[in-house]
This record gives sequence, structure tokens and C-alpha cells, in this order.
Amino acid sequence: MVHHCVVAGLWVKTGVWALPPHFFYSRLGSVGVALFFMITGYLFWGKLIKAQGRPDFIALYISRVFRIAPVYWIATTGMVLMVMWRSGFQIREPVGPLLDKIAHWYGLGLLVGHDFNAYPNVWLILAGVVWTLKYEWRFYFALVPASLFARPKLHLPAAGVAFIGALIWTTVSSAEAPPLWLLFTIGMLTASIGEVGPLVRLPEAARSLAVIALLVLVFELRALPYSREQCLILGGVFFLLCNRTTLFGLLTSTPAVRLGHISYGIYLLQGFVFSLGFANPAISHAILQSTAAFWLAACVGMFALCVVAAVIYVTVERPMIDAGHRTGLRVRGRTLAVNVAR
Repeated sequence: MVHHCVVAGLWVKTGVWALPPHFFYSRLGSVGVALFFMITGYLFWGKLIKAQGRPDFIALYISRVFRIAPVYWIATTGMVLMVMWRSGFQIREPVGPLLDKIAHWYGLGLLVGHDFNAYPNVWLILAGVVWTLKYEWRFYFALVPASLFARPKLHLPAAGVAFIGALIWTTVSSAEAPPLWLLFTIGMLTASIGEVGPLVRLPEAARSLAVIALLVLVFELRALPYSREQCLILGGVFFLLCNRTTLFGLLTSTPAVRLGHISYGIYLLQGFVFSLGFANPAISHAILQSTAAFWLAACVGMFALCVVAAVIYVTVERPMIDAGHRTGLRVRGRTLAVNVAR
């Protein structure tokens, strides 16, 4: 969120959405996304290991849809309404293609969203964050063949081979995907090591200091976003965090836990702070005049976003997560009943 605040501040000044020149702010976004992908690899490979490679995939995918879709569709609907509002609620292209383009935006990140209704750079309304969901879904689908190796004596070597393979892939290819898969495999390898037994026996204070030192190292080395260097250093951070490192209690504090609960809403809805807030003429004028005004606007925007995300979490997100679990259990129960009957 802070990363995109700085990006949006420069966007107000220059009209260009690009990485800020200040190295610290330019890397905050990639650090956050990297840890996000590691968490995904850790959690879902861990689920396969606990199920010994035989999870209920139907229940898993149902729960994923209930987890991802509600807030995503709220954000998408807000984006569509903003485009139509700024278009004077006038249809500016043929209805068929317009509806098709809008439908793509509702595809939970699986479909590529394009500009619609002759409105340029629609993606800016959501700060371009939905690109990560494409890779999330690809990882979820990859769990089916991966489950063959999530067996008691196979999961650790399998995760190690996946990690080495992804590391080699990043060496031979400059495409977008390889480093992102490397992040998933770091999470998987951490989960497998945790199942065998944690290797870090250092005191909490030493582990917390090590995490801080590694985070400083990421910025001091000036590693490129999603480069091997950044991925591997953050992999060390993640491994320590998964070994009960709490940063001197910060990560287990009530505010941190609550921010964790609403983090998905913060992620998907942050673009509205910029497209509604920063784009407001009075606010944009103030931002252009003073750095202090910019940070005041950013802090007010972040606070408002946390309030909105918290309300959505309580009223929509948490109930739908629970509904997804119940639906998955019901489907699993029916499947078991059918199998028994057969």
C-alpha cells in the first residue's frame, strides 16, 4: 500500500504510473508480493503434506472460490461503476463487446481484463494489483499433479527438486513467470522442512534480529524486483518467520493479526484511494504543493481503506469463508455417500 501510495503520488505529478526513483519505495511492492507468494506455497503444499497427497480437491477449490471471489467482485463492481460514472453513464462502444470486456474483469484473475467503454487505463482504478491472482490460480491447479509427490518420504525431496528447478529456470529465462514460481517453491520447501523438523534453534531475539538484517540486506544490495537475489534473501526471512520468529512480538500483536485478517481487502481495494482520493482536484493540488500534504493524504487514505476493508471482512469476507468451508464439507459428504452406495 505504501509502495503504491508513492507511485500514485508521482502519477499525480507526471501522469505516468511507474516505479518511483527512490529505491526503498520502489522495492516495497515486490517484497510484499514475494512474501505473499511464499505464503501460498507454504500453506497449500502444507495441506497436501498433511493429507499425505490425497486432499479433497473439490472442497479445496470450492473454498478458494468462496475466499477469493466476494471481495474481488466487490472491487471489480466498484471499478465498473467508476468507469461508467466517469463516462457519464453513456455507452460508448457496442453493447456486445462492452459486456464481454466487463465479463473478463469478473473472471477472478483467470481472464485478461482490457479497457472498456472507451475509458483508457481501466487497470489504474485497481492499481493494477489483480495480476497476482493469475499466478495464484495456476499454482492451485498445479497442486493436482504435485499431490503425487506430497507423501511422507517424498515431499521434502520433491520440494527441493522443485526449488532447484525453479532456480535454474530463473537463470535461463528472463520471462515474468520463473521468479514467481521460485517464490512458490521457497514456500513449499519451507513447509516440507517444517514437517521434518525446524532447524533454527536460536533464541527469538536472535532470529528477529536476523530477519531485520536480511530485510535491510534486500535494500542495501539494491536487488531488482523478483530477481534471484531478492527471492533468496526473502526466502531466508520467510523461513525464519515460519520458525516462530515474531519480530520481538510485533507479528503476534493484536493490530498485526487484525491487519492480517483484512489484508486481502486492503490489497484489492487500495486502488480506490488513488483513483478516487488522489485524483480529486483539491487533494491532487495539495499533493503537488507539499510533501507533508502528500503523506497526510496517504495516511488518511490508508486509515479509510482499513476501515472499509474491516467492514467488508466482517460483513462479507469472513461469512463467505465460513460458507465455503461448509459447502466443501457438504459436497465431500455427498461424494462419500455416493461412493459408499456404489
